[in-house]
Parts: sequence; structure tokens; C-alpha cells
Amino acid sequence: MKTAQIVYILAASAPFLTALILMAFFNFSSGKALVISYLMAVFSALFLWRMDIDSIASASLYGGLKALDLLLIIGGAILLLNVLRETGLMTVISSVFQRISPDRRVQALIIGYLFGAFIEGAAGYGTPAAIAAPLLVGLGFPPVAACSVALISNSTPVPFAAAGTPMNSVMANLETQLRQSGGTVALMTRQTTMKTVLYLGTAGILVPVMVVSVLVLSCSRHRRLASILEMLPFCVFSGLVFIIPYMLLGWFAGPEFCSIAAGAFGMAAAALAARRQFLTPLYVWTFEESEPASKPASSFRSTRSSQQGLQRAGHLTGQPGLQRTERLTIRKAFLAWLPYMVIGAALLLTRIPAFGLRKLLSSLSFTIHHVGGNADLDYTFAPLYNPGILPFLVTALGTIFACRRKLKRSDTARIFSGTGRQLLKIAVPLVCGMSMVQIMTGSSDNAAGLPGMLTLISLALVHLFGTAFPVLSPALGVFGAFVSGSCTVSGILFGPLQYETALALKLSAPSILGLQMAGGAIGNMICIHNVVAVSSTAGVTGKEGAIIRKNLLPCAVYTAAVLLVYVLLS
Repeated sequence: MKTAQIVYILAASAPFLTALILMAFFNFSSGKALVISYLMAVFSALFLWRMDIDSIASASLYGGLKALDLLLIIGGAILLLNVLRETGLMTVISSVFQRISPDRRVQALIIGYLFGAFIEGAAGYGTPAAIAAPLLVGLGFPPVAACSVALISNSTPVPFAAAGTPMNSVMANLETQLRQSGGTVALMTRQTTMKTVLYLGTAGILVPVMVVSVLVLSCSRHRRLASILEMLPFCVFSGLVFIIPYMLLGWFAGPEFCSIAAGAFGMAAAALAARRQFLTPLYVWTFEESEPASKPASSFRSTRSSQQGLQRAGHLTGQPGLQRTERLTIRKAFLAWLPYMVIGAALLLTRIPAFGLRKLLSSLSFTIHHVGGNADLDYTFAPLYNPGILPFLVTALGTIFACRRKLKRSDTARIFSGTGRQLLKIAVPLVCGMSMVQIMTGSSDNAAGLPGMLTLISLALVHLFGTAFPVLSPALGVFGAFVSGSCTVSGILFGPLQYETALALKLSAPSILGLQMAGGAIGNMICIHNVVAVSSTAGVTGKEGAIIRKNLLPCAVYTAAVLLVYVLLS
């Protein structure tokens, strides 16, 4: 490889490597790191790729408009959480989970892993972590640990988010290539779905274990190894009740229902098992700092005095809990959970095509053609199809109206002003990150005669690995998700390359595409946009580097496990 080529490859890699290094190793906030990375991308595009200023400006503007979609989702999730806190409903939700199990490790699996999988299957686009992380924080979890748990959990279900959108989008993008090689989209979708659930599902049994391990190692100073090992039976059970239906649906039903149905079934099964104390540890693990991290389970398991257990659990986590005089009734629990039930139902009704609302809501849109004068960039915004507006904003406003007797005007003003301040903190990093990606994606149109930045990096990696390309396939997926913030975008960027390389090397195209989709899903653990979004909803903006550091090892372990499954079973 010539020196000039190496220089261009390093220049193309510099923006995202800079963001990763500054946040993960130098504790830069996402705002500072992504502003620097954006400026580096602009510099490379202008002086090395020789893109014209208008193209760079239009790509930046388009990135800002795309960031608006994410800001609305994040804003809706933050607003709902603030409403639940201000009205006291979050305290009731906390008590409900204490009734299922006071053990924080169990709560992390039920909320982060299984409830998150259900929401991912229904909505996708960063919504699960944006719901799960603040919900965990509301239950008393340390915010950084809650973010790590939510992001690690939000991996296995990702290729089948929003009723299979990532998988179907990637396959639709390959239609021309498939037609030329004598294939069909339907057949390739079916075969790639089967491979994807095989890789992610088989290796995914490790995800609950990694969730518990990260939580314990982050928050405990006592009995660390014991606190992880004693949870292994319930971790395996939680994994199986999700993975078995996940794989069966992938093999026999297609991509639309893998995550949403498996998540719902797994959540119900794990909650019932935890309530019946099936495979749960003898000791109950909490975040209490003043004494050892675990307490005997008997201190929480009184059938005569569940209220005492709830009050004690509330004390341990620093949450107000239910007072002795406030008996937790089914009605109170139902009303507290009603906003989330409304959200779940609304996402199901508006994301599954069979109900007819998806097409209707997505059609109620407006389009900005030729953004910034670029004929290739059209931005379409469908307000009622954005989950930040429907159902999050609508549900939050409905909750405020239903609880209007509890809320003073000052309370309502505090809810909206607090939400606005949280959003302002993340607007800059999100806009810069999305704009950087759009510049890198659009750099293929340049006066220097160079491949685009992302294409140049991927071609260099292919050249480096040669016939060992399958080892690289999931890493490309991780890389694509890291820089773009989306498994869908990762697949659209690198799916064609993966497919053509598989044909050239006479490898199984569904297997290689399955590795791409698996890598794109795993990359969600560390992708900058998701980390920024989750940290903001959990109220720890500026801690993105700490979150990425915690998630790097689980990301690497899951990727290696997927490769091992490929070697053994393909």
C-alpha cells in the first residue's frame, strides 16, 4: 500500500477515532469531542477530498435535520420521565419492581434486557435505551451503570427493531445486486434472518451475564465474584426465555416479530419466575454503600409483611418508596404503569403494518427537497410517526392532564424547563455527530477522484484481511454502527460491500450478511449517538466516555462470540 493511500486512510479514520479516544480515554464531554471531530471531517473533506463548500454545508444541514428526529425522541422520553417523577408515579413503579424482586440484578435484566427488547422490537431508533436507562435511574440505579446496562442489553434485538426495519431496509438496498446475481429480496431476507438469529441468539446467552457483571463490578465493593456467580442460573433462564422464541420466530416467521414477541414473552416469564423466586439468588443485592452489598433473602421475603420489605428496599436505594400508610394496591400499580402500557400499545399499533396505522401516519409528512441545494438529499419528516411525539409527548401531556389536581403551575413549569435544559446539553453533540457522518458518507462525490471516506476505510480493511474476511465482517458492522449510530445505516453502508466480497470469495452471502447485521447490532453498545442520547435521558451528560469504556469489553466479547458461532455452526 502506497504512502499516499495510507495518509488518506488515516485522514478518513481520524474523525471517529478522535471522538472515541477523546471521550473514552481523556474524559472529554461528547460536545467537545464531537465538535473537534466534525471540524476534522470538514478539514479533510475540503482540502484532501476537495469537496466543494456547498456540498459540505448541505451535508451538515442534512445531518442537523436528521438529528432533529433523535432530539424529539429523547425529548419525549425525558419529558415523560420528569412527569412521572413529579407526579410520584415513579415511586409506585419502583415499588412494583420491588415486589417482583428487590434484587437490583434481577431488575436490570427484566427492565434493561427484556423490557428493552420488547420496546426495541416495537419502536427501535434508540427508543429502548432512552426508556430503560431513565426508568432504572428512577428506581435508584447509579446513572452511569444504568446507561451501560441499557446499552449492553440493546444489542441482540436490534436487527429486528420497529417490526424488522433494519433487516428489511438492508435487503431492499441490495435489490439491484441480488437481481443481477439471480437472487431475490424475499429469499435473501429469509436466509439472512435465519443466520442473524443463529449468531446473535446463540452468542447472546452471554448478554444477561455481561449485564449483571458490569452492574456488580461498577457498583459493588463486596462479594463481587459471588454476586455474579450466584446470578448465573437466573441469567441463563432470562436469556433462554428470550432467545428461544427469538430464534424460532427468525427461522419460521421472518424478521418482523423476532424481537417484539420474544421480548414480551421473555419479560412475562422472567417477571413471573422472579416473583416466585425461581432460580433467584439466596442473597438480595442492593446499592447500599454502608454495609456489604448483599442481604439475606429472608429479610425481604416475608409473605406477611410485604410492605415492610418495600419500605426497606426504598430506604436502601435512596428512593422514597411507599409509606406504611400507603398500601400498594393493584389500582395504584396499574395507574402508575398505564403511561408505559399506553406507549407499548401505541408502538405496536403504529409499527406493525397489519394494523394499517403505520402507512397512514408515515404518509402524513412533509419533505424538504434538495437540502442545501444538493439534489441527492431530501429530508422527510412525519411528525406523527416520530415516537418522540406519538406516543411519548402525547402520553406525557395526557399524564399531566390526568394528574392536574396534584400538580401546581410551578410544578408543570419545572417539568418543561428541566426537560428543555436537558435537551440543550445534547443538541450540539448530536448535530455535530450526525453532520460528521453525513459529510463522510457524501465524500464519495469529490474532485480528488478518491473513494468516499467510509468506503476507503472498508476497502483498506478488506485488502488487509484478504481471505480471512469473515473475521472482519462483524467488525465492519460494529464500525458502521459506531460512526452512524444505526444498525440500519451500518447495513446500508457496508451491506453491498459485504455481499460483493462474499460472492468474490465464494463464501455464503447470507452468512456474511448475517455477520454484518450482528456486528451492527452489537455496535449499538458503544455508538456515539446512542451513548449521547442515553446519557442525556439519564441526566449524566458529560459521562459518555465512562459509559463507552464500560461497554468496550462486552462489545468485544459479544463480537468474538458471534465469530465463534460462525466458525462452529456455519
